[in-house]
Amino acid sequence: MKKYKLEISEKPHSKDLESLGSIFMPIIKSAVSAEDLIGTEIIMNWKDMVGTEIRKFCQPIKTKYDPRNSIRTLYVETPVGGFALEIQHKERYLLDKINAYFGYTAIHKINVSQNTEMRPLYVPEIKQIKEEKFTEEEEKYLSDIVSEIKDENLREILLKVGKNVILSKRSK
Repeated sequence: MKKYKLEISEKPHSKDLESLGSIFMPIIKSAVSAEDLIGTEIIMNWKDMVGTEIRKFCQPIKTKYDPRNSIRTLYVETPVGGFALEIQHKERYLLDKINAYFGYTAIHKINVSQNTEMRPLYVPEIKQIKEEKFTEEEEKYLSDIVSEIKDENLREILLKVGKNVILSKRSK
């Protein structure tokens, strides 16, 4: 086995080396700017900012900062139809809600575009079942049907379904 002698120079070597910070900081700053953080925050918390109703037909795409005018614009997308007009009418309201979420004026204006592929979100509304009086016969009939079911949650669900069936037959 051959042995190598290691020679260490007395001259400083730092002229050839660069710190990792000087290499990676420009990359990190360009990848994660304040604009990206605001845009990401808006996209992630859109429902909390604007509410369920507007969320059904309007989605944020990105934000863009104009350094000449010091204005940040939010780009949103709506389905084709009257939805874009609705957003334009509610622009001041939306800006107030978004900026209240941040606690400062993060967004100055909204740019609306229409997408032919986009459809409004369907968020089903839960309807309350009207509590109507059932006859003793109907109550006994339903309880007899579900009496052999051991799972209590399933039994309650089937009772509700049975009550809805009876109510729908009554209305006809």
